[in-house]
Amino acid sequence: MNLQDMEVYPEHECTYRLCGLAAALLLALALALTAVTVRDDVVAAQFNRMMQSFYRFSADRGLYVEDVIVEGNRRTSYDDLIAALNFSENESILGIDIEQLQRQIEQLTWVRRCVVKRSFFPNNVLVHIEERKVQAVWQYQGRYYPVDTEGNVIEVEDFEPDAPVLVLTGEGAPQHLTELMEVLNTDEELAGRVKAAVYVSNRRWNLIFDNVNHGVVVKLPEKNFAEAYQKIALLNKRQGIFKRKLTSLDVRYRNKVIVDIDKSAEDMMFKR
Repeated sequence: MNLQDMEVYPEHECTYRLCGLAAALLLALALALTAVTVRDDVVAAQFNRMMQSFYRFSADRGLYVEDVIVEGNRRTSYDDLIAALNFSENESILGIDIEQLQRQIEQLTWVRRCVVKRSFFPNNVLVHIEERKVQAVWQYQGRYYPVDTEGNVIEVEDFEPDAPVLVLTGEGAPQHLTELMEVLNTDEELAGRVKAAVYVSNRRWNLIFDNVNHGVVVKLPEKNFAEAYQKIALLNKRQGIFKRKLTSLDVRYRNKVIVDIDKSAEDMMFKR
């Protein structure tokens, strides 16, 4: 075949060459990145082995964890804390990972926050923990679960409160505890008389005052329940409404309050 008879497409040839060059460059870049990664992994592994040798050397020379001092634990046992730290025998005090230890301890049930520090001469590890504060107990499926101030349910087998706390019932009650407490605490005197709170149909609250079993039930609305609570507080201050023989107050309606009177008290009034 004569070269003069061949058809030449210069624009197609240029495109093919550019594609080939781009593919070659990408392959070279991938190989370079792989080489750097392998090199960095090798260097990191060598550095890690060197540091581990140094930590063992320092521990053999006396720089090992001798004791663990814990502060702030009332419900968290010392044994559980030691198990969470998981120190080996003659653990190098230089080699411990402070942040990792804090994360391990904060996985314990009652621990809200933890700070771990080294203390040289003597070689002690100081652990200061802040435990969860119980705001209420949630009655659910025949059991009582403590609930902290952030509305988190604390999963424990048995719980005995140190002092009387608010009793919650109803699906979803713990998740809405924080907003409820913000409203209740606008009148501290009245808040101290709320003994139980029932979250009704996962949308609104009933409050039980003075006695869990025989107290006055206050029915709050789904919306603007803070305003309704202020109405109750105002009625209590002006008229002493909780001094009367009532069984319930319904403040779900904007322009009226529905009151149920204790029937036994009503019968006594008629007998007089």
